[in-house]
Amino acid sequence: MKTTKLLMICGIAAGLAAGAIGAFAQTNTINTPNGPINIVDTARQRYMQHVRDGLGLTNEADWNAIEPLVEQVFEAQRELSLGGGLGSGPMIHRGGNGTNNVAMAPNGRRMRFGLADPTADALQNALDNGESADQIKADLEAYRASQKAKRTKLAAAQENLRQALNIQQEAQAVLLKVLD
Repeated sequence: MKTTKLLMICGIAAGLAAGAIGAFAQTNTINTPNGPINIVDTARQRYMQHVRDGLGLTNEADWNAIEPLVEQVFEAQRELSLGGGLGSGPMIHRGGNGTNNVAMAPNGRRMRFGLADPTADALQNALDNGESADQIKADLEAYRASQKAKRTKLAAAQENLRQALNIQQEAQAVLLKVLD
């Protein structure tokens, strides 16, 4: 059953992403026959339900105590994934000649999914514009510092959640990739 749900979620996400990249790049919202939906909110809701089911929390009071902690982990994971995950950086396509082509939105900006990461943008711009090695090094250091801060925030959120769980729930949360 869990595998079926996971496959269903992956299939829906892939279909939505394939059909709505341009709109999603600007607003995280896509239009469907049933009206607009916010991809980030939909992903958050599915994540939360997946965690609740995985932890076996059927009691509303138990879930209400843990839900804000799971939400903090979700947000920290999402922020950390900027530049390479759900909230990713530029979408790269390999050209026939082996060159990289960055997918562009209609307004001429690189397509992004989710929140922007200014340090990733600065580093990418430095690379794109042929900036000096010193500038690239400075932007790279800023990006690494930003990523380190995001990892620290994620570790703190995960520790707060870990303290609220019993050992069985903690083990399940590790298997669910909510905890490290």
